[in-house]
Amino acid sequence: MQTQWVYQLRDRPGTADVDLLDQGRGRPRQTLARQREGADGLVDGYVLQRIDAQLHTALYSWVLSSAPDPVSHYLLEFLTEDRPQQSPW
Repeated sequence: MQTQWVYQLRDRPGTADVDLLDQGRGRPRQTLARQREGADGLVDGYVLQRIDAQLHTALYSWVLSSAPDPVSHYLLEFLTEDRPQQSPW
């Protein structure tokens, strides 16, 4: 039996907090990121803050896309996690 996780997405400005049931992705990732619509290269996303393994809940906080250093750092973690066997260069 596959365990489903609840992702709690918090702190996004102008948006209510959201709880989502995972779509069979397995364990929670360090980041949940997507390219911002209409903006080349800018990324919106959430960063994992805390996991409750007993309740199968992962709490994520919003990362401002206007803050390039944190976004770049978390994207590098995301790419490494997504493709751990491949060289980044």
